[in-house]
Amino acid sequence: MNTIIINGSPKGDAQNSNTRIICEEFVRGMKMPCEIKCIANSNLEKLAHHVENYDTVIIILPLYIHAMPGILMKFIEHLRPSSIQGKSLGFIIQAGFIETAQEKYVERYFTSLAKQLNYNYLGTVSKGEAAAIYMFPKMFKKVLKKINELGKIYEQTHTFDQKIAQELGKPYELTKFQTWVFQFFCDIGLNNLGWHRVLKQNNAFDKRLDRPFLY
Repeated sequence: MNTIIINGSPKGDAQNSNTRIICEEFVRGMKMPCEIKCIANSNLEKLAHHVENYDTVIIILPLYIHAMPGILMKFIEHLRPSSIQGKSLGFIIQAGFIETAQEKYVERYFTSLAKQLNYNYLGTVSKGEAAAIYMFPKMFKKVLKKINELGKIYEQTHTFDQKIAQELGKPYELTKFQTWVFQFFCDIGLNNLGWHRVLKQNNAFDKRLDRPFLY
């Protein structure tokens, strides 16, 4: 069975794209690596037509505050129900939220979408706390190793390994103690370190307190 990987990030294959890193790690080590296509800068109609040549489509995407990127939504609008039985559709989500309960709403949509498109639902693998993968890759070695194993097993079984999916999906919800710890970090400003770095890189740090929509 042939598989195509769709990179659903607006950043495409940019060096600072966590989705790109996950896509590449998923196929690394496969005997016959899957083709990877980026939605960004693609002709969506042509890309939607191209995926019809594959038995399985795996969409890897970032999640922004419960919402998938607009370019992915537009791409989905171009997909047509398959006239061939037995095709599969799966998803891998990377998000900044630590707890993967944040992804449960979009997972429900993906389940329904697969049915609407006449695809078998392969499942959704979610990884929280992934926003800093490209900035601190050494800190995410274990995570990337699991994604790599997920890809290798997928090539052999054409399924997402549930044990690895569950490990990547932890924690599903924060404990009371974890909530207290993160509240403490917020109170002393440690949670802003990574975000402030991004603002400075984009020359937006001095505008971080602006409220353009106040009036």
